Amino acid sequence: MKRYTKILFLVAVAAMCAATVVGQERGLYLPGLRGLNTAEQPAPGFTYANFFTVYPTDTYKNKDGNKAPIDFGLDLVADMNVLAYTPKKKILGATYSASITVPIVNSAVTIPRIGVGVEGGGIGDIYIEPLSLGWTMKKGKVRAAYGVSAPTGSDSTTSDYWGHQFTLGGTYNPGKTGLWQINASSVWEAHHKKRKSDVKVGNNVTFEYGVGKTFVRNSGKQLYQFGVVGYSQFQLTNDSGPDVTPLNVGEKDRVHAVGPEFGVILPAKKFNFLVRVFPEYGAGSRTQGVTVVVSFGKTF
Repeated sequence: MKRYTKILFLVAVAAMCAATVVGQERGLYLPGLRGLNTAEQPAPGFTYANFFTVYPTDTYKNKDGNKAPIDFGLDLVADMNVLAYTPKKKILGATYSASITVPIVNSAVTIPRIGVGVEGGGIGDIYIEPLSLGWTMKKGKVRAAYGVSAPTGSDSTTSDYWGHQFTLGGTYNPGKTGLWQINASSVWEAHHKKRKSDVKVGNNVTFEYGVGKTFVRNSGKQLYQFGVVGYSQFQLTNDSGPDVTPLNVGEKDRVHAVGPEFGVILPAKKFNFLVRVFPEYGAGSRTQGVTVVVSFGKTF
């Protein structure tokens, strides 16, 4: 009977973790999408960008930041397809762009010891950003944006609620050459109540930052970037409502991450490619793993 009770407990924990991670209970914005060049706007024309993100973990941290005794594995894969349009005409002295992001999500939560698994995949919640403004300064750039996330995914890939995202970020280029850069960006989230359950997920904020340098090769035809990037994500308000998962009652999650970024920019071809790796630390009331982002973009 004790063994049976323990198995039921582990299954329940796995279900809670699946609801928290797969169902995006931590918020809508996936951290790690901004690193170096955080204030850049797409070049005039149509731009397609792809952000392929992998998040494996087998660690869950409690509210005190200690590893919980849960034997599980999580593999989250998100393929973010971004289509943006940037006109040549400026607005308020800023470069304007609008974009839509369609994510394809696949995730699996397993308890290897007892062979229990929860898996799901498909199109996730679509993100629409109708307003993004970027200003060029003497020593850097500033970007401000607003977007909305719609619960368009299936039962296994949707957050099941509408959310608003307000972005403010900037890049500072010290020195005479402007090849060094210091970046900072913030994404503030405001969430609506879920449609199919009596839950309102707490609001979130994500801070992203980075320091890097650009190396010019072949008379400027090739640019290589190296840097250190990171993020910190905090839940600002508690989840509320009678249907809140017991694992989330009265708890605000948090996590930090820092790691390297490498990028290649081909200005003449309007093409860029980058890789970011974020080992997480300091998590609380959530999983702690490694975020890997591989991205490319092309303007037509």
